[in-house]
Amino acid sequence: MASDRDKNEAGRNEWPKITLVTPVFNSVRYIEQSIQSVISQQYPNLEYFIEDGGSTDGSLNIIRKYEQHLSGWRSAPDNGMYDALNRGFARSSGGIMGWISATDMLHTGSLFVVGSVFKTLPEVEWITGRPTGFSEEGMTVGVSRRLKRWSRLRFLAGSDRYIQQESTFWRRSLWERAGSHVDASQRDGSDLELWVRFFRYARLYTVDALIGGFRV
Repeated sequence: MASDRDKNEAGRNEWPKITLVTPVFNSVRYIEQSIQSVISQQYPNLEYFIEDGGSTDGSLNIIRKYEQHLSGWRSAPDNGMYDALNRGFARSSGGIMGWISATDMLHTGSLFVVGSVFKTLPEVEWITGRPTGFSEEGMTVGVSRRLKRWSRLRFLAGSDRYIQQESTFWRRSLWERAGSHVDASQRDGSDLELWVRFFRYARLYTVDALIGGFRV
């Protein structure tokens, strides 16, 4: 008879391993809701890292509160959010990757949506969901009515540039082909530059689901 440990391991292996990274700097007001939006899903094969840039506002107390649910965390000076992301991804191993910032949140059940898509459709290399926004209190206040079909040529030509980062996940194989990094030389907009590199290698698929969102 299989032990509980064997059963848990079997259940975990049924789902692709998802790596999620959260960069943090002085976000004590929001970080707890962000962490809870991830760990409350109880996705069985999650690798979750938090990279803190040296917060002094109490964010570390919140992170320590949940450290048993994390794959790892650290607090050290960095060169901004994208540098923190590169540090987190560099020590990760999940076949599926994504990130949410300390003010962002995932929707309930979204990791299972992501895992199901990548498990069922091996030809899909990156996906994005229906764009959404949250209020300052964390309530869903905006859901896009338009579900885009993405065109590589239109995107690279400069149109339809908004891809919601909080709703976007990709395979590690695509990340590696595209250079295995986010451009840390910029303070903002490097997600767009990453999408440009992704589009050179793979088609973006839209999933009609609520995956993640940002605070308005």
